[in-house]
Amino acid sequence: MGERRSRKATTAETPVRRGTACWVNLGTGAPPELSKVRPGIVLSNSIQNERLDSVVIVPLSAQAPEIWPLRLRVELAGMKTSYVVIPGIRQVSKSRLQEPIGAVAAATMARIGDALALYLGE
Repeated sequence: MGERRSRKATTAETPVRRGTACWVNLGTGAPPELSKVRPGIVLSNSIQNERLDSVVIVPLSAQAPEIWPLRLRVELAGMKTSYVVIPGIRQVSKSRLQEPIGAVAAATMARIGDALALYLGE
């Protein structure tokens, strides 16, 4: 997943829906944070996304899982196999969102939700 510098930024007027996969500019990170422009999936609910200037996303990586269930395999149309990086969940400004990739299936969103519950639970 190479860097995508030429992607068009999403404007505040563009609705951002839960379950949308899009390119996200994560900027520079300190290891083990994910950085650069990479795909991400919007997790925050659509109503909050309409009202706030930020969304909650989980980034994707091409690297296979190191520890299950912290990385989940996902297939997005037109892209190589990717893995949801559960520990990478974060809030980002909508100005960091770039071109949409597509909608994520409800079953995949449910799997992500289950993995998040395991990761964030006691």
